[in-house]
Amino acid sequence: MELFGFGSHLIIEGHHANSEILNNPQAVHQALERLTQELEMTIVLAPHISQLEGLTSQDRGISGVVMIAESHISIHTFPERSFVHVDIFSVQSFDVQRAVAVVVEHFEVGRYDTHFINRGKEFPKNIAQVERIILGEREYLEARLS
Repeated sequence: MELFGFGSHLIIEGHHANSEILNNPQAVHQALERLTQELEMTIVLAPHISQLEGLTSQDRGISGVVMIAESHISIHTFPERSFVHVDIFSVQSFDVQRAVAVVVEHFEVGRYDTHFINRGKEFPKNIAQVERIILGEREYLEARLS
């Protein structure tokens, strides 16, 4: 997907997923590594996995995050609800359909919803663009103050 602004944030909500896989810390770790590899991102800090108890048994699950040079990927599972939540935020463009396919396949998701946000839409990515914006703002201010 073409990137504009600061970065792309993909949210995947997976329903009717395989509870055994969702309850396996190693499976979450593997999913994080697989996503970084298949999306051609660079791991800065190895995946960190935590098993969380929650306030009720339905809230317990596994959370994992991997810091990548491009930003981060996080996964939160809820085995008793057969639900997985995945966030991928990157300042590098990536194949959104491939990311969804990896999550659906890895966790055996039955149904999913996705949300895509271009974050920092006004954040310029190159110096020439920044220069044009600043010069334009200066011209505008000078005209207003004169």
